[in-house]
Amino acid sequence: MMGSAVGSVMGCLFLMLSMVNVIQIRLGMLSCGSRQTVQSVAALIVLVNSALAVYISTAVYAFLH
Repeated sequence: MMGSAVGSVMGCLFLMLSMVNVIQIRLGMLSCGSRQTVQSVAALIVLVNSALAVYISTAVYAFLH
């Protein structure tokens, strides 16, 4: 069960990285400092990390109780 949870988290992280690449293709490279790209990637990172925090805390609670 723990392996499944870790795999799920890793899958979410890799999906987020691929979505960052799509944003860069559509809006411009992050290294160029495009304002829209930076804002889009920041919003994506905040949303994914908050969702992962809820998922990880729920999974840890389920494993411990």
